[in-house]
Amino acid sequence: MDIKTPFKIVSFIFVTTFFSSLLFASNSPPPIIAITQIEDHPAANAVREGVLKALKDKGIEDGPNYTILYESAQGSSVTAAQIAQKFVGLSPAVLVPISTTSTQTMAKADELYGIPIVFAAVTDPLASGIVSSLKHPGGYITGVTDAAPVKEQLKLFKKILPQMKTLGVIYNPGDSSSLTPLVQAREAVKDLNITLIEVTAFKTADVPGAVKNLMGKEVDALFVPLDNTALSAMESILKIANQYKIPVFSSDRDSVAQGALASYGYSHFDTGYTAGKMVEQVLKGANPGDISVATAQALNVYINSKTAQYLKISIPQEILKQAKL
Repeated sequence: MDIKTPFKIVSFIFVTTFFSSLLFASNSPPPIIAITQIEDHPAANAVREGVLKALKDKGIEDGPNYTILYESAQGSSVTAAQIAQKFVGLSPAVLVPISTTSTQTMAKADELYGIPIVFAAVTDPLASGIVSSLKHPGGYITGVTDAAPVKEQLKLFKKILPQMKTLGVIYNPGDSSSLTPLVQAREAVKDLNITLIEVTAFKTADVPGAVKNLMGKEVDALFVPLDNTALSAMESILKIANQYKIPVFSSDRDSVAQGALASYGYSHFDTGYTAGKMVEQVLKGANPGDISVATAQALNVYINSKTAQYLKISIPQEILKQAKL
């Protein structure tokens, strides 16, 4: 037997194994980025657009190198849980839930797996139990909060409407993202000589009735916090409020584009963009638990001048100078 034969066989096996491994690697699926939000409405959609733009700016797009998935729960907590289970089962590189409800649901589904989570637009990550520390979240989760400066918002709204004595607020008691600003509003109105009148809406279909209820109480204005149920029904809110010539103030800047009179807060797109940059860090190997929870950078005043004109409300010049119209 030729003594070179064993060497040739070993060499053949090595070369075959090497190229097979390369072929297997080239056929392995690309990393998955799984994005979900509790409902489709302008605010949440703007957050998602910000996430995608930040990723695109870093060369991360849906295609041969990455798979980007998206699903909306359409306002259903049951559907949100199903999406969370589905996404966790796909073993993605990173999970990106948008909103408090989606993040809570995703974190619960991910408890036994520890897949990295980068959340966006969570109003109060501490009170909602998502993280135990903003500076050192620990574990496998971090993200961006969109907590609105409620006291400053109400001060601004009072300057715009000095005669405001009663302020109606619509919220979903089941949405923890609206409970924190509601508690803050209850405290803030004490110093502003405003009476807060609260009505609840557990689902989007409840919102028109809640608004009409407030109209019957003759409120001077409406306030819509960062509540997904109310924001999803903003068109209905504005339609009814306009019939009564009642101004609508919102924590959501995108509501101003829809017809609300004013808002003071962060850009939802910027919130998403900041989260997108965190996702890129995680994809590069960073541990989410070592990344501090962030906020979008700039607070802005937003005014709808057409609505002001329709309601015959004169916006003070000091506010107009700093506002985005």
